[in-house]
Amino acid sequence: MCDPITLMTTAAGAVSTALGVVQQVQRAQASQSNYIWHDAPPDPAAAVDEQRARLAEQEGAVRVEAARRKTAQEFGAARARLAAQGGDLAGSPLDVLGDIAAAGEEDALSLGYQAMRTAWENRARASLRPVPTGRYERVPAGRVDPLLGIVRGLLT
Repeated sequence: MCDPITLMTTAAGAVSTALGVVQQVQRAQASQSNYIWHDAPPDPAAAVDEQRARLAEQEGAVRVEAARRKTAQEFGAARARLAAQGGDLAGSPLDVLGDIAAAGEEDALSLGYQAMRTAWENRARASLRPVPTGRYERVPAGRVDPLLGIVRGLLT
């Protein structure tokens, strides 16, 4: 048989632990709503930098496509000239066509790299902007976890 005093002490401890868990969950929910309320407003300058980055990527894609189209036109014109001369497309004429294709692709890759670099610079500038001062905190509300407080309460 169980001693009634031991049984009551154990029951009181279990109730106290359950109340501590409920209290910790309520604290975490209040903290979450506080972080949502006090989260920093979006920085308009950072948003402008992000928009500039997207525009640089789009502009780069258009420039790359235009450079490849130009190369294809030059390649076709050179091929037509070579065919009009009556020669076959082996040997030296083939080297010329290969050089045109290689130079065109190099230009396209260079334009793509420039666009990627501009986008990266804009995003880096946006990420380095200072956090607005005041009561604002940049803490995602989803990172507030009641489990840590519950474990801490159980350990004590």
